[in-house]
Amino acid sequence: MKKITLLLILFSLNSYSQQTIDFENDGLGMNWNWVVDANGSNSPLEFVSNPNSSAINNTSVAAKLITSPNGDPWALTYTDDAGAITFTEQNSLVKMTVLKTVSTPVAIKFEDSNNPSFYAQIEVTNTITNGDWEELTFDFSTVIGNTYDRMVIIPDFLARSQPNITYFDQISFNSGGAIEDYNMEDIDFEDSGFGANWVWTVHNNHSNPGLEIVSNPNPSPLNNTNNVAKFTSLVDGAPWALTFTDNVGTFLLGNDTRIISLKVLKTVATNFGVKLEYVDPTNNEVLYFNEIITPSTITNGDWELLVFDFSSNVGTAYNRLVIIPDFEERSQTNISYFDQISFGSTANLESFVVNNIDIFPNPAQDQFSLSSNLNNSLGIQIFNVLGKSVKKLYTDKKSINISDLNSGIYFVRINNGDNYVTKKLIIN
Repeated sequence: MKKITLLLILFSLNSYSQQTIDFENDGLGMNWNWVVDANGSNSPLEFVSNPNSSAINNTSVAAKLITSPNGDPWALTYTDDAGAITFTEQNSLVKMTVLKTVSTPVAIKFEDSNNPSFYAQIEVTNTITNGDWEELTFDFSTVIGNTYDRMVIIPDFLARSQPNITYFDQISFNSGGAIEDYNMEDIDFEDSGFGANWVWTVHNNHSNPGLEIVSNPNPSPLNNTNNVAKFTSLVDGAPWALTFTDNVGTFLLGNDTRIISLKVLKTVATNFGVKLEYVDPTNNEVLYFNEIITPSTITNGDWELLVFDFSSNVGTAYNRLVIIPDFEERSQTNISYFDQISFGSTANLESFVVNNIDIFPNPAQDQFSLSSNLNNSLGIQIFNVLGKSVKKLYTDKKSINISDLNSGIYFVRINNGDNYVTKKLIIN
């Protein structure tokens, strides 16, 4: 690393929304130390003339990495010279232009250099292979607040039988992303709803083509939405080829959210899986999960309702939703559409739950208040993220004392007779 550039680097990369790593002689990136790893003999990252100046990328210089067939699928290059980055709403949408002749996943990963098990990684598969540049978008909004000091590029994330050349350039940090105030409402992939703008990562599906949001192929009384999710299960993918999202946030599975249903449209009768996971936010390891497999039976192009009963897992906290739409060995590529993912009766609770009960401030410190026009007593029960009840009371007061609770994420269950709702609460 050239010491004379360190001050500039630290200043520039704390203003990501205004800086782009473009590998130009007078820009950022070219003079940084880029380490190549897991790539056979680890030939160095090269900085070469732009092989195809275009409207997408008209810079003079681009980065070039040749991934070796003797390397690992995750052959990579990384730099620590970017300095520390803390993701915010203003810089969590990372974009990068790539030029490739094969369609394979591209990953950007941010790590703590002192603890590489603390990381965030997003994979996006390129679709253009004719020698043109393509801009890929990596949404890191689910790790807003986390700080990392190592940036990793995995340009060809798949086992290969020949050397592949990847050019990459113009890494920029932008505002936007899938930040939404989600509280287990229906996931319907509509522009005004939840799901369409979330990060859906595809795994175990060979080249892992991304989840697509497309027009409803067969609007009907069972499903008349405009948009649905489309998953293509490749013939050489694993039976458990899947897509997952962390945009659901941390939620407690309760009596009112234990039944998960969704609409599917398939042309083959195969198993469909829904899996709930809890991922450790400090090292991205899955600590525990629960999975239910249900067969689909309608294959004539009509929609079908599938139901997954997680009653045995009530009281458990999760923070990842996994969909496995074609859970069997396959001899051909299969396409599955799915839509309207619903948690229990969340979408059909009586009006007092949806419209008249809320908690504020949130985040809170020593107390929070209930926003409600009800005058009767309510049952209040507070759970930690492991599902353990830490406070329980029955009161007509609108202010709840929480000074005895530690900082962290909690769930507040509010009962009014037979009706109840669960709200997420952050205590600072």
